[in-house]
Amino acid sequence: MAIFLTLVVAVIIAAIIIAFLQRFYRKATRERALIRTGAGGKAVVLDGGFIALPFLHKVEEINMRTMRLEVRRTGEKSLMTEDRLRLDTEMEFYLRVDPTLDGVATAAQALGARALNPDEIKNLFEGRFIDAIQSVVAAKTMDELHESRAAFVREVAAILGPSMAQNGLKLESVSLVRLDQAPLSALDENNAFNAVGMRRLAEIIA
Repeated sequence: MAIFLTLVVAVIIAAIIIAFLQRFYRKATRERALIRTGAGGKAVVLDGGFIALPFLHKVEEINMRTMRLEVRRTGEKSLMTEDRLRLDTEMEFYLRVDPTLDGVATAAQALGARALNPDEIKNLFEGRFIDAIQSVVAAKTMDELHESRAAFVREVAAILGPSMAQNGLKLESVSLVRLDQAPLSALDENNAFNAVGMRRLAEIIA
């Protein structure tokens, strides 16, 4: 009888433990890292899991997949070269959270829930992407950019890499999808910069 009662108690305890773990144990995956704050301090998990209790802990998920972000500047928003010509530019940026404990912690602090959504990441950083692209375009002529597309991409990546790292992100690669002269019909001829570029383009065509 004593053995039977011992087995019953053991089964009940095991069932309670299993139910507890199913309810409160959070496990990271290859696509999601976890960061827990609250009682016991901060804990970051890339592989494995932890106990997260209501009222005592807050858990955030961090997207570890590579995110593709597209930046397109065409027509009225086209970029200006050193020789005042306008270029339609399309680039793709491939980002992911730096797969280290510090990288995940930094991304969680800087981005929070936005780290899960590529559109949110784009809205947050698009201004930096455009600024980096324009700074490279503005220092070169249209011919130089066309003839040195790989160098153009490397320069943009070199500008953005440190900025992304400060937010726990890793810039994996940059692709130049399109680089072409903006159509004259999209430009405002009353704009002084555009007027210079359009006059130069007319001279080239002539």
